[in-house]
Amino acid sequence: MPELLGTSPFAVLPPPRLLPRLLGVGVVLLSLTCMGVMVRHAEKAAGFVAEKGALTVERCEEHHGHRGTYDVCFGSFRADRGRVVRDGAGLRGGYVVGEKVRVYREGYGYHPVSWRYVWGGLAFFCAGLAGVAFGVMTTVVGYRARTVGESRAAWAVLRRTAAAPYVMWLFRAAGAGTAVCVLLLLVSP
Repeated sequence: MPELLGTSPFAVLPPPRLLPRLLGVGVVLLSLTCMGVMVRHAEKAAGFVAEKGALTVERCEEHHGHRGTYDVCFGSFRADRGRVVRDGAGLRGGYVVGEKVRVYREGYGYHPVSWRYVWGGLAFFCAGLAGVAFGVMTTVVGYRARTVGESRAAWAVLRRTAAAPYVMWLFRAAGAGTAVCVLLLLVSP
């Protein structure tokens, strides 16, 4: 957008456009929704659910789907409360026969309880902060930056607004949080 290239304090900028502002609001709402889903996923992976227990792996099979080949292991599920025992419970992933895997039950599926999944969910949550920051920036500036030059010009316009420190801190928190969560994801068992 050539009209964004004149970002001196004395240059008169064209008025912001309505469609990019609405797009920015949409990006913020979508990012916040995804962040909520990821927090809930991380909470479940940490084991804060009612139906959790251990699945003892009895056999594993290789399945072929439209997205490729994946392993499914079957075994008996025993809830921590001791009341629920289900034979033939399936868990996606490669495990060793006889291994006891901490899982939670949701609907008809079983999912692992693991710190690796917690950090993965929180990494996507932090990445969602970058989406919120980008959406706020697009909403405030009124232009969607597509190139590096347009992005620099949009930042120059944003710096003139009261929202600039908040957007900058959202981007910083997103970067730092994602980096820490990915690091913890890599070192988690």
